[in-house]
Amino acid sequence: MVVSLARSWFGRPHPKKDRASPVLHSRAFTEPHASPHLTRRRRRTRLPFLLAFAAIIVITWHYFGSTSSSSSSPPSRAITKDSLRRMLGVRSKAPPGSSLIPSSSSPFLPSPDPLPVHHDVHKMIYHNYPLSIHRPPPNQFLRSPSASTSHPVVAIITATNNPRRAALLETATSLFGQSMQNFLWVIVDDHTDETDSLALLKELAESDPRVTLLHNLGFKGLSQGRNVGLKHVFGRKEVPPYLISLDDDDLFELTALEKITWMMESNKEWGLGGFYYVKWGEGANETGNFVPNAAIYRSDAVLESGCRYDEQGFSAGGEDWDFWMCLAEGGYWGGSALEFLYWYRANPPSFRAKRWGDTFKQGAGSTFLQLRDHIQKKHQALGGDFPVKFPRPSIHLEPITWEPPFESGLASTDKSIVFIVPWLYLGGADIGALHMVQVYAEAGYRVTVICTLFKTPQGIELKPEMLKWTHDVHVLPSFLRTNDFPRYIKHLITSRGSREVIFSNSQLIYEMLPALTEQLPDVKFIDYLHNEAYDGWKSGGYPRYSILNQRYLARTITCSSYLRNWLLDHGHLDASRIGVVKLGIDIGSFKAPNNRERNAAKAEILQLEPETTVITFVGRISDQKRPLLLPRIIDSLLDKVGEDFLLFVIGDGEQLEALRRQVRLRKLDDYIRILGARTNVRDYLAATDIFLLPSMSEGISVAVSEAMAMGLPIVTANAGALPEQLGVGSTKNLGGVLVDHSIENEESDAEMYAYELGSLITDYSARRKLGDNARMIVERELGWKESLKGLMKETKLARNLEEFRREADPRYPNPSVYTAIETILLEDSKVSDHFGNHPLKS
Repeated sequence: MVVSLARSWFGRPHPKKDRASPVLHSRAFTEPHASPHLTRRRRRTRLPFLLAFAAIIVITWHYFGSTSSSSSSPPSRAITKDSLRRMLGVRSKAPPGSSLIPSSSSPFLPSPDPLPVHHDVHKMIYHNYPLSIHRPPPNQFLRSPSASTSHPVVAIITATNNPRRAALLETATSLFGQSMQNFLWVIVDDHTDETDSLALLKELAESDPRVTLLHNLGFKGLSQGRNVGLKHVFGRKEVPPYLISLDDDDLFELTALEKITWMMESNKEWGLGGFYYVKWGEGANETGNFVPNAAIYRSDAVLESGCRYDEQGFSAGGEDWDFWMCLAEGGYWGGSALEFLYWYRANPPSFRAKRWGDTFKQGAGSTFLQLRDHIQKKHQALGGDFPVKFPRPSIHLEPITWEPPFESGLASTDKSIVFIVPWLYLGGADIGALHMVQVYAEAGYRVTVICTLFKTPQGIELKPEMLKWTHDVHVLPSFLRTNDFPRYIKHLITSRGSREVIFSNSQLIYEMLPALTEQLPDVKFIDYLHNEAYDGWKSGGYPRYSILNQRYLARTITCSSYLRNWLLDHGHLDASRIGVVKLGIDIGSFKAPNNRERNAAKAEILQLEPETTVITFVGRISDQKRPLLLPRIIDSLLDKVGEDFLLFVIGDGEQLEALRRQVRLRKLDDYIRILGARTNVRDYLAATDIFLLPSMSEGISVAVSEAMAMGLPIVTANAGALPEQLGVGSTKNLGGVLVDHSIENEESDAEMYAYELGSLITDYSARRKLGDNARMIVERELGWKESLKGLMKETKLARNLEEFRREADPRYPNPSVYTAIETILLEDSKVSDHFGNHPLKS
């Protein structure tokens, strides 16, 4: 059956097109207005600085000096002594002995003018540093009122001479705002003689018990000052397991200490660890940059190696590089967190000259080259024997521990929630998760986001947008071995005091649910489902996982009524425990063009005349979307219509090259134009007459919603939640045509899609009516800010089924049985299954 509002048109004869020489109302397609960065995806450009024979893996992004990326005079939150004191004083308002700080005592609201936190050199906004007014406020993480100072995890040593008030207060704020609050900050006054600087150091020492102020009474110099700090730390009764040397004007991202200390715990063989960093400030340049003193050291490695900062040979600088090489000579090295966690402030040349003289000027005979040669000569043994350390691979059935390696000292709050997703692709489900995070952040929640998979750059494309709403984003494989995921996830949930976890599309979390709910019995785990698996994966995919784990779930939320009914038809036992919250779009960002505007867009964007009917496909070029059916559809359509038309394909994916080959084989290059990924999809939709998406199945498709918002008639499959999205069940005036495809018979499916496309190509009034309907449906049902208000309501309805966790109940599936059967079939079905041994099997 074909569900359609388009009238029949088959009775009229149409001349068959000559495919070898088509007569089109179009000019050469050059797309003159496309920016160069839209024509292909660019990977990050990494600039490693190699000192001597090897260096820790770090990445420096350069300041390019454009107005959009200017780093001079960055907009700050005006960090002052009073603002810092207020942030630190919040803990005094908590009940005695409690780790909870009520959100009313320290409200957390996102910036009214948020900006994405890019780490792509071509998109970098250099003034959007951790304390920028365009980032979430620095009070997302607070120290627990019950936290002790007796067992710090990391000692941070800052040697300073006449520190600048504004810069040091920013450094202090980035430390006191860390998600790892259990630290010791040792500030060494290296012969400060300016009154304001002395007063500032005294204020900081008195502001927090974690701050220790020491005085270098020996010769002046960074090496001497840092050694004073090391001596103090190693003289403590209990030495913190980790050390960091921090300059008095640099900043950490607010989750940095937590991530790198856990990274070191996950890689016990490492003596030190690094991370990616951003170089920003008035003195940052495209060339002539240096690796900063930014790393974490294991205290045992420093003690056992005997390494200290060389006070004689490097009084003019370079003492940190020498320190690294000393550790390497002792066999101590490590690796890096694959994440930007450090902001290195590059000061203007006048300030550098005041502190360092000519040390960092380059050229023949320069002090810098002399330092480099001195380091290479001193550590020449490393030339043939440099220690190499990689993360230790996780192994199957390696012992799992649930307890954290140390206390974080972090306060919990009463408005905290955790979201878990596999990654942050630029896709519909991921954009939906981003909107959910925004809804909670704007409601005053401190939101934690956990990603269980890591693929760069595609898998973190939405991370810059996510960081607009929360500092607390954790891409686990970028700094942890897999075997440490369980306890880190537990740590994140408990340390933030979260009582609800919303997760989506995560096989790992579903399979860990029995253990997670045992470890966290008071936490409500809520899954959000988009659609069933279209290809039979896991007998239905994530909805099947949801059914198997329903005894461990406090509530299930689906994006459509269709999927809710699917769950009930396939074994879910309680309709009252399933809610529906549709994902929507920002309707205000989409405007349906009139004829004049559409024709102008055709001319400007596509270089086409108004007579050409534009059909557009937008989606991932993968099996689910059936992109390889497109050439068949167009082939069939050419036999049916005489009118001029073109299909534009926008998207990227694993079947992109196969699609291009099919287009060439069928000689359809003049009728199908494959554009790949585009960031200006709205511009193409403005030039479009018909939107085509022949998917196997969909949930509530973002691409379809956006096309509907542009007033386009939709031609898509009568499958999944697509009928619901186009208005079936809620209105008689549908927003498009639904094709009842068979999947197995591609030729028949192509004929049906071609029929409907041909009908709309030849009937403008039908296109207009369907497009108007589509726009009205979106306005009524699919604005995301309205639709996602239901998410909080559904979360409040969540209830754990405590009795089903403690004892067997025959009504509810036990997922361990299913996992056991799946594992044995995957590993050796030939000897474990009747089918594998049947003599008549072909």
